[in-house]
Amino acid sequence: MAKEQNIKVNLEEVQRNGHTVSVLTLGKQELGFIEPSDDRFTAFVAGSTDPNRFKAFDDAVNFLISEYHLHRG
Repeated sequence: MAKEQNIKVNLEEVQRNGHTVSVLTLGKQELGFIEPSDDRFTAFVAGSTDPNRFKAFDDAVNFLISEYHLHRG
């Protein structure tokens, strides 16, 4: 069985293009950011302009973390 590793993901609110967004980072690497839109949340993977919409903020966070783990080298 593989050993479980704990990672520390940081969440920081910053201003981008006049909007307040939540940026997820792992160390110095950005995983993506989440922007509130009406009653939903839009998540963008770092380096992508494709929006991913979620009903809950936690769902958007989990999506960005899973995308990072899926595509990391």
